[in-house]
Amino acid sequence: MDSITAIAAGIHNPLLTMAGMALDSSAIYAILILALMLLGEARNEKRKKIVASLALALVLGTVLKYTMDHDRPCLGETWCPDDNSFPSLHAAIAFTLMTGFLNKKSYAAYLAFALFVSFTRLNLGVHVFLDIAGALPIALISYYLTDIIWREKDA
Repeated sequence: MDSITAIAAGIHNPLLTMAGMALDSSAIYAILILALMLLGEARNEKRKKIVASLALALVLGTVLKYTMDHDRPCLGETWCPDDNSFPSLHAAIAFTLMTGFLNKKSYAAYLAFALFVSFTRLNLGVHVFLDIAGALPIALISYYLTDIIWREKDA
């Protein structure tokens, strides 16, 4: 296990664990992501673009997750997700949302959110740092490809 993962997993705080477990719920996480997107962006066209980039990140990340076939670090524990580890879809979605706000004053808050989500994945022991690091390029590529398609659509 790398040192970043070991440090994050070694922090034992009940509130942090509770937050991480809440974010682990797909329904809660999806609602939170959509709420943050709706609160941060008033323009409907930009909202559609962000949703499209989130969907693309989810598809790309899922394809990679089942192609790469990396076991989770918690394999064999009493609680561990059933799917593969690389990349972290939670981090990919959070980083994609963050990228949608790159040119806004609120970017720092979205960056903090993405880093917090990523940290909770390490803290719960369901990912290693490489899984989180692998999520960032997926987010950037997803948003960039969506941006290209959006510009061509409007041209």
